Amino acid sequence: MMVSEPKIENSGMTQGTFVKRHRIPRPSSLGGGVYGFEDLRVGKSIAIYSRLFRLIGADAYTRDFYEAAMGETMVEDQELPMDTFRAADLPDPEDLVSARRAVLQEAKEYNEIAVGGCCRNEKLQQYLENDRKVLRFHTFWDESGKYGSRKYYTLHYYLADDTVEMLENLPRNSGCAPYPTFWRRSPLRKNPYISATPGMLEPAALIYKPEDLICGQTIDVMGRQIVLYDCDDFTRDFYRSFMGLEQVGTKIHHPPLTHAKLRFPPYNGFGSEEDSLSSCRGLMPKPPRRDVQKLLVDADKVLRFEGVLADDVEENENRKFVIAICLGDDSVGVWELKQRNSGHSEGKFASKSRKKNPATGTWFRPADFFIGASLLINSSPFRLTGADEKALCYMEEHPDQFPVADAPWPKVAARL
Repeated sequence: MMVSEPKIENSGMTQGTFVKRHRIPRPSSLGGGVYGFEDLRVGKSIAIYSRLFRLIGADAYTRDFYEAAMGETMVEDQELPMDTFRAADLPDPEDLVSARRAVLQEAKEYNEIAVGGCCRNEKLQQYLENDRKVLRFHTFWDESGKYGSRKYYTLHYYLADDTVEMLENLPRNSGCAPYPTFWRRSPLRKNPYISATPGMLEPAALIYKPEDLICGQTIDVMGRQIVLYDCDDFTRDFYRSFMGLEQVGTKIHHPPLTHAKLRFPPYNGFGSEEDSLSSCRGLMPKPPRRDVQKLLVDADKVLRFEGVLADDVEENENRKFVIAICLGDDSVGVWELKQRNSGHSEGKFASKSRKKNPATGTWFRPADFFIGASLLINSSPFRLTGADEKALCYMEEHPDQFPVADAPWPKVAARL
């Protein structure tokens, strides 16, 4: 066997005979020995002195020999891989040729003007025929995001110079700055490009033409998908005569307006809740109004109840508490009674103040306290097991406020 490489002019490599004719040894991984014609096939790779060669074709005599000697037909010839020398002989792509022509034409016009020639105005005829003719489209953009909304625009396409202008239609009390120009009049490119360095070559500009503006379709404006949904009568007449196309408007379903209700910030724990709320309602906070008449009438009236913890903890079974509610300001206080060998000290368990009922979300009222009631005070569950004589009498005298503690009929009849 021998291996030779065809010579290519100016390749920069020494070409010709690669391996002289001799018996080439076969790698030990393939069984050793030397290569024979049985080891050669189109589409197969062979290793010659640590270099891998792939067989991509064979001549007609070789194919006839293998068919007669071994009774098999080799596969078709494979395509030669592309390299730098073969690529140099291929014609240039059309976009590269057009770019070169544009550069050469620009240089030619510059040289003509430099030697005293006149400047050509290629769009003069277009300007004379279409001056003051403007296509008008109604568009919108659904802004995606947490605070996104639908924004409406008016798109003007100037037929005189193929420029586009977009004006934003700001609704009343929109909260946006009063600068309605969304896209200043200029050619609108399909392939926007930002030059990183001054002087760099930019790709050929692909601008939007009238045939690209169809009602019901979208266009890309700086990464925003703008939907064209309607146009005016002049634009419809233009497309009938220019493209034979009937522009059909789309009925837009406006999203329903949602009025967000303002909410006061949560209570921060400083002062009373009414006092903190008054600072949110005005710049000059006023002290919250208090029911003075109630304070004067019920200042000395206190309902005291006996309660136990209802948390099913064995250590808390024998603990007893006094739960009192003052009728003057509806403040609630809890005190623990002294129990011998209970392991808990007597005294104040919850300071006297207005407390909220977690079950209803409102302040505790006297009607929430009755024998057998279950209350959650300072995250501790209590069950009322009794009341003093004064509390029982007061509840019986006011059945409209304490319907659960109303006196039974037999007892009322006995009193009568």
